Amino acid sequence: MLENRQAFIRFAISAFLTMNIMMLSYALYTGFFTELSRDTIYKLSWPAFIMATCVLAYGGFELFQKAWAGIINSAFSMETLIIMSALSAYIYSTVNLFAGQIHLYYDTTAMLITLVLLGKALERRAKSRVLEGLNNFLSLKPTKVRICTDQYPEGRFVSTGQLVCGDIVRVAENEIVAADGRITSGAATVDESSLTGEPLPVGKTSGDLLQSGTRVIKGSLWFKAEKTGDDSTLGQMMTIIEKTLLTKTPLEGRTDVILQWFVPAIMVLAVGTALVCLFNGLSAGVAMLRAVTVMVISCPCALGIAIPLARVAGISIAGRKGILVRDFSAFEMAAKVDTFVFDKTGTITEGKWNLKEVIPISRITRNRALALAAGLEKESDHFIGLEILRYASENKIQPEAVENIRTEEKGLRGESFNDDVKIGSAEYLAQELKKDKTGSLKTALNEQPQHSFVFLGLAGQLAAVFIFGDRLRPDARSTIEGLRRRGYRLSLVSGDGNRTTKAIGEEVGIRQSCGGKFPQDKADYIAELQKQGHQVAMVGDGINDAPALVQADLSMAIHSGGQLSKEAADITLMRAEPQQIGEFLNFARQVNKKISQNLGFTFVYNAVSIPIAMSGLLNPLVAVTAMLLSSLSVTGNTLMLVRKNY
Repeated sequence: MLENRQAFIRFAISAFLTMNIMMLSYALYTGFFTELSRDTIYKLSWPAFIMATCVLAYGGFELFQKAWAGIINSAFSMETLIIMSALSAYIYSTVNLFAGQIHLYYDTTAMLITLVLLGKALERRAKSRVLEGLNNFLSLKPTKVRICTDQYPEGRFVSTGQLVCGDIVRVAENEIVAADGRITSGAATVDESSLTGEPLPVGKTSGDLLQSGTRVIKGSLWFKAEKTGDDSTLGQMMTIIEKTLLTKTPLEGRTDVILQWFVPAIMVLAVGTALVCLFNGLSAGVAMLRAVTVMVISCPCALGIAIPLARVAGISIAGRKGILVRDFSAFEMAAKVDTFVFDKTGTITEGKWNLKEVIPISRITRNRALALAAGLEKESDHFIGLEILRYASENKIQPEAVENIRTEEKGLRGESFNDDVKIGSAEYLAQELKKDKTGSLKTALNEQPQHSFVFLGLAGQLAAVFIFGDRLRPDARSTIEGLRRRGYRLSLVSGDGNRTTKAIGEEVGIRQSCGGKFPQDKADYIAELQKQGHQVAMVGDGINDAPALVQADLSMAIHSGGQLSKEAADITLMRAEPQQIGEFLNFARQVNKKISQNLGFTFVYNAVSIPIAMSGLLNPLVAVTAMLLSSLSVTGNTLMLVRKNY
């Protein structure tokens, strides 16, 4: 933020001084001061000299640094040519000033620096968008941890930086696990969606593995830290994301390669022009003037503005469409991908565990089964119980009176009209399930492979099956169909089981499905596709998707997912609608077209203007004006994109 503010101040001061130089220079060029003596007019040139010196020294300070570094390392850049052009015009004008001349080109120097500062300001603004949310991501990592010792058996809080392998750590409700380790005692319900992407919490007890980034939602436990800091699961993910976010875009890399040969070529042309002039008997002043003109008119200001301006426009317009672009290369890559890999939970589905259906198995009615279940769960704070109560209320079913309710290891138990009532997992109702001879249960389970089940028992008999599942996002099918019509290869990967993943894939129209994939497995899956020559786009939502998002050539995150995925992804779909994928692809095509047009215009401009400058038909003032017009043309072309999409 401070860097951006300093850059703006530098640009504002340079722009103010440049406008004053231009007004003064225009008056001198047009003879506005003809009634004054030549000596007086000469003295009016000194303010232009002073202001141009300030612009060159203050406004161009960072440009000087980069140009000098490029010269030392033989890595020429746009800054190299800009500074040499501005400095040549400044030296030429200063020599003439001390020689008593009044036709100077300090405005050329100032305009060059100011235009480049404008382009840099736009570019810096765009890059800041890439890193702006990194601090929010870092907040996922706990700042303190409760370490247990002989002196503090219940634990005392210390900074996570003090945590080392071998420490015994206590984690209570609503706390995030700060390290990877093995549980030594206690039991808790843990939300692992940050790693697996699945909304269903899991029970953890002694001996189980606990990973950093997961959250305890009920109970408390103690574990022995085995991997801490950057070595932990969350730490490794953070390291991957940080490195990826700081890399240069492919488009910028290719521009740098072009400048590597363009800058020396212009220098050679400028020197060659001067030598030709001297060889043909022209004065040293004329030769220097033509050389300066060649350097000025060839300055790639339009090139320096074309990409940053298109970048800002693209990011801004995409934001209005509900698409947060974090890496501008996403626009370019959108035109190259041929494969889309989708996460399941939270991406194709909503990522919410909902009660979808109640199937009575015995003579009990559906409403009675729901009333009994609601009666058992009426005091529950478990997510299953809360969902059953919500569903009953939504269907206007009053909980039935159930007495003597008690919590057991795998479910709840109570009494209704002296009948034993149980609700829980298949393991908890194993005896009731064995007694079912109707075949209806087996049919129900086979017809719902993508769902999870909770069972209700009444008087020792299986009474009903409660089917829980994740709902498809409303536009999932249409999005998949649209991508298929475009010719993309489609895959579905998930941390859930193969059967469930395949069922969801078939439901939306994705034939290639792979379940049982942990975070690194998803990244490896994408890497294998890339080895086969595919350009892969990954669409995910959770922290578990972060390694895959980083591995992919183009990454997209659904807004409803974890914070890490948003930081890892090139773009984030803020409306959490898969149909935004198609919207982005269409818009990316428009942005890429404008960039191609801007770069094409820049090439044509240099191909035409440089020979004219070498012939002596232009002077530095006309050259910098032409350069300004080329920059304005690029700006105007980009604004047409803005006008079209607002």
